[in-house]
Amino acid sequence: MPQHRGLRVGVASIAAVVAFGGCSPRPATGPSNSLLIIGYDREPDTLNRFSTHILEDIQTCVVEGLTTTDEKMNVVPVLATDVPSLENGGVRLRPDGGMDVTWKLRPNVSWQDGRPFSSADVKFTVEALQNPAYKPESTDGFDRISSVDAPDALTAVIHYREVYAPYAIQFIRGCFPKHVLEGRDIDRATDYNRKPLGTGPYRVVEWRTGEHILLERVPKYWRGQPRIERLLFKFLTNTNTRINQLRSGEVHVVALVPWDKYREIQSVPGLAIHRMMGNAYEHITLNQKSVPAFRDVRVRRALAHAIDRSLLTRTILDGLAPVIDGPVQPLSWAYTDQVRRYGFDPSQARALLDDAGWRDTNGDAVRERDGRPLSFTLVTQAGFAIRENIAQAVQRQWRDVGADVKVQLQDGTTISALWFEGRFDAMLHWWQMPSDPEMTLFFAADRTPPAGRNINYLRDDALTKVLYASDRTVDLGERRRLLQEAQRRIADLAPEIPLYNITRLDAVPARLRGFRGNPTNVGIFWNVYEWKIGQ
Repeated sequence: MPQHRGLRVGVASIAAVVAFGGCSPRPATGPSNSLLIIGYDREPDTLNRFSTHILEDIQTCVVEGLTTTDEKMNVVPVLATDVPSLENGGVRLRPDGGMDVTWKLRPNVSWQDGRPFSSADVKFTVEALQNPAYKPESTDGFDRISSVDAPDALTAVIHYREVYAPYAIQFIRGCFPKHVLEGRDIDRATDYNRKPLGTGPYRVVEWRTGEHILLERVPKYWRGQPRIERLLFKFLTNTNTRINQLRSGEVHVVALVPWDKYREIQSVPGLAIHRMMGNAYEHITLNQKSVPAFRDVRVRRALAHAIDRSLLTRTILDGLAPVIDGPVQPLSWAYTDQVRRYGFDPSQARALLDDAGWRDTNGDAVRERDGRPLSFTLVTQAGFAIRENIAQAVQRQWRDVGADVKVQLQDGTTISALWFEGRFDAMLHWWQMPSDPEMTLFFAADRTPPAGRNINYLRDDALTKVLYASDRTVDLGERRRLLQEAQRRIADLAPEIPLYNITRLDAVPARLRGFRGNPTNVGIFWNVYEWKIGQ
């Protein structure tokens, strides 16, 4: 990747701003079209979009997909000229049960090194993700592709072994540059994984480990030069530090402001708080691989009944996050509220544990079975005050019904490694969902890591069958029926405990124009090329 001539000057300016650091009240440089500073809650593990499950805000500015999702959860084309469908002829269902999807690529799009983006890059991406030598975060969907044709530079035809309903967002993470990665070990391609080559409006110019990532605009970006010259993602893992720097002007943007901070920043001069329902939910994963007790549905249901979720949202979340009962959120066309619910009922929780054979036989307030205590650890993110408070409240409520629970706080990057390897008992965390309501990746029996994100290690054949059936139809009505059946089955099985919906509070400069927000895992930077400060 070529170096930009303005890099030296740019880094010097950034250093001057960052030097204010910590919680200093000293005035800082305000937001401008020269520089926008983002307070970011964690440092990415990689900038390779296919190798991480951490939110991809930074990568979104650099690497573009064939499609993306807009602020209303519509799938819209980016590097493709349109979204293929049965109606426009881009999707063809084959008599053998398979499916062909034809992507027409936008002409005159180049990688940031000047090489043209083409269908060869699409084909290379699929083959790279199917190569067992590469260990992406997930191969879901790509493992259902039999082959790719590239009849010309601007046409890629994806052949599927079976119908795959979420095809429209399959390339939302973008494509690999074939001319950079062909023949290489992608897991070890540090140059790419720390400074990926994209077609997007910004490029990575500096990743200072433990401090920040600096992006600089691409002058010849295909949609026109972005107005904001540089974006600085400053790693501020502690909630209070992040908000204090937002108040002092040392950072200009904070996505997902914690609800307990809303009141104290909503009247800060120069700030605007963008509020919208998120397609995300906070929940507690119960790892059946690590904790044998969790393999009994009665135990899982008991733990759900033991948590007073309404109390948590009223007292800790300032009433800003509604209680929910499943992984599909109310924004989705597939959502149903006709599922089993777990109201706060400690008596029912105790009865279920009794029935499962967990009883306090020695009077120490902890239940045992076969001489082993009902004891496990709840992991959550350190420095995130709300999560720490929720974890402690849940710990008390679970102890009230006889479970011995320890709370363990870990930084966000460490948590990613723990869940990826299934090395935890229970985890308080969230999923930011895509616009497509596909859940196979999270709950199908064969989608445990590294094949997917079933970190509950749930194994239920009936649910798995319904989930795959929902993936194999493009009939929206039938797919909705199957997904709602899956939601009911998930609620019955209680592999995880849903807590509340993530209402998004995104703090941005009041003078920022073009900001539209986004409820999905695409994140708020999906249209950063349109942002500017002032008129």
